[in-house]
Amino acid sequence: MRLAILLSLALVPLGVIAFEQTRRLEAELERVRDLNFHAITAEIARREAAAAEQTLGAARALAATMPTLARDTESCRKTLRSVVERSERLFSFAGFLPQAGVMRCISAGEARDLSDHAEFERALQEPRVFATSSQRGEMSKAPVISVHYPVFGDGGQMLGYVSVSITARDIELPGDVTENDIALAVVDETGRPLGAIGPIEETSALMPADFDPRDLAQRGRGAFTAEDGEGRRRDYAVEPIIDGVAYAVGTRPTPAEAASGLTLWPAAYPVLMWLASVVLIFGVIESSLIGPVRTLGSRIRHFGRTRELPRWPMPRRLPSELALVEETFADMAERLQRDEQRLIDAVHEQEVLLKEVHHRVKNNLQIISSMINLQVRAANEPETERALERINRRIASLATVHRRLYQSSSVGQVEFDSLLRDVVSTLVATAGPEGSGARSLPEIDTTLAPLRMTPDQSLPATMFVVEAVTNALKYATPDRRGRRWIRVTLEEEAGDDDGTPGRVLLRVENSAGHDAPPGAPPGVRRTTPEGLGRRLIAGFARQLGGTQASGREGDTFVAWLAFRRRPFSAADLGRDEAPKPA
Repeated sequence: MRLAILLSLALVPLGVIAFEQTRRLEAELERVRDLNFHAITAEIARREAAAAEQTLGAARALAATMPTLARDTESCRKTLRSVVERSERLFSFAGFLPQAGVMRCISAGEARDLSDHAEFERALQEPRVFATSSQRGEMSKAPVISVHYPVFGDGGQMLGYVSVSITARDIELPGDVTENDIALAVVDETGRPLGAIGPIEETSALMPADFDPRDLAQRGRGAFTAEDGEGRRRDYAVEPIIDGVAYAVGTRPTPAEAASGLTLWPAAYPVLMWLASVVLIFGVIESSLIGPVRTLGSRIRHFGRTRELPRWPMPRRLPSELALVEETFADMAERLQRDEQRLIDAVHEQEVLLKEVHHRVKNNLQIISSMINLQVRAANEPETERALERINRRIASLATVHRRLYQSSSVGQVEFDSLLRDVVSTLVATAGPEGSGARSLPEIDTTLAPLRMTPDQSLPATMFVVEAVTNALKYATPDRRGRRWIRVTLEEEAGDDDGTPGRVLLRVENSAGHDAPPGAPPGVRRTTPEGLGRRLIAGFARQLGGTQASGREGDTFVAWLAFRRRPFSAADLGRDEAPKPA
């Protein structure tokens, strides 16, 4: 009750102000409607006048070329037909009427004899530019406005007239004006409609009796009030399109006639609005606004926290705006849930398929390795046996890489340090005295910093280590203390300030106490890997976009590779490390 009393007291001053403003608004609205009424009529006249001006320009251009065109009737007809077609339905007809009065050069139809036409005879006696209107055009059989332009020969003699016609089109009102506000028509000099908003018969009933637009235009009476054909009082506005030929006429009911159907005085509406506001606001505020908004906010917050639509329903009767918001939210939430689930399924399926590929590749490589082992046992030449063993070590290393890829929790990244440990262990396990030139294997030292890389970079970097360690196993010689050793080092430099990862440094070192490997012919010195291994190392470095080199450093032989680690993309992170929804 207190809220209702406060609302009533608050709305009393507003009701008084609204009452006075309504009275003033009625007067101002009538003045604006009157200005708008005349402006719309003038705008229609301007549009139609622009079309007539364009028609005049076309007639003038054709008249300049007609002395030449008229020599060939067929060529002339084609030219006029092209002019009509290219006007985008503005022109309905174009033709040339020579002094003989027989119109053969026309855009469409058959030749017509107009020699006995009274207007034509007067035009020949007094050559001039003029326009005419007709309820039924000679060619189009529809209401038209025609522009006639005289044609003169090279010697100045009168040859005839070029005529270009436009069909009286349906008039289009501006977007904010309806047919209930204003009726518009294009009439000829006698007041008969040539074009209108609706059916011409209905528009004719709206025209006043004894309507002479030429007389009104000459006396400057562009606006007047009169009775239409059914005896109703209406306001009229007249604007010339082509003086003496066509006019734009706008009409509307007078304010008294328009208000005759109202049952209430307009000034009484503010009082009714005040009474209705007191009754409605009190009940609407809570039931239709605050309550639903509160519930909707709770649903949105619940979905944001749990990614689940809440089970409690919205109120049954909601304003259309809030109902639309609720419907949009529910639809968006469902689509988001479906999209997230599809993404999760797609990523999972991709991981499964990719891991299956790596698994099968690993199995195939192991089969190939077993076949090479059989070939090694059947080899008769030591050199052939050693070559097959080297190939087998490379294949075993590739199988190790693919095994780690399908065992990894994320197929988009590899624990490179752990992979290198497995590869080096595999190489040492498959190496024998024949490969090392000694009875025992060298000591192996791996200093590997924790590092993750993409599979695209892990594979060539691993194969670089394979070639370098294989070479070290083959050529390592005891140092001054009589120890044979191989050291593999992995480290990463600090990245740049902009987030670019630092360079990855790989070093494979081995003891090199002698200038030549055991069992080498006299005079042979060992400097860098040769043959296939050297080419492979260079190819792996190019594939990584890095640099590599090898050589002696005192009693140590070093092969190193430096390249910049590629940052992980969202796809590389995989499903398990993808950002979780908020």
